[in-house]
Amino acid sequence: MEAGVGPAAARLFVVRHGESVESARRLYSGRRDVPLTERGRAQARRAGERLRDAGVDAIYSSPLGRAADTARLIGEATGVPVMVDERLTELDYGPLEGFDREGASERFGESYEAWRKDPMGSPMPGIEPLPKALERARSATTEVIAAAHSPVIVGHQGILRLVLAALGQIEPDDYFKTRLDEAEPIEIAGPAVVW
Repeated sequence: MEAGVGPAAARLFVVRHGESVESARRLYSGRRDVPLTERGRAQARRAGERLRDAGVDAIYSSPLGRAADTARLIGEATGVPVMVDERLTELDYGPLEGFDREGASERFGESYEAWRKDPMGSPMPGIEPLPKALERARSATTEVIAAAHSPVIVGHQGILRLVLAALGQIEPDDYFKTRLDEAEPIEIAGPAVVW
């Protein structure tokens, strides 16, 4: 994309993947490639039905299976091919993988609690720093909204919170206060990345 070229997108849809075997148990799954549940596939099909007549002209997805399968089902409903973007991969939660919040708090104590209270300013050892992940979210989102009129981004709760922050829809410090429902499209009119 050339500098100074404005976004082409009139609207953007952001979709978290459907229920996975680990999100059903509220576990950190990050980079682990866990599959959708049957309920998650049904949620993804419903998202596709909701977007069928929305004028979707591009779908971008994380490469991880739970997001890619959600995107594929949306693509089947809309007739739009899916493009994989590595920058939409979920955050690397490192040592938190497989823990729920209670277990993570017990295991990692103060460093985990500090990260939960100040996600942008108190990085937890072994976890991808959120400011760094925000930069890849900004980069991917900038290209998506410059390339299509009505695109869909399919990803994971962590990276999509940062996509929303990049678009000025939430404050970066509200990262943990924002909950994205599984396979529920969020429509953003006139999306523009905030630098």
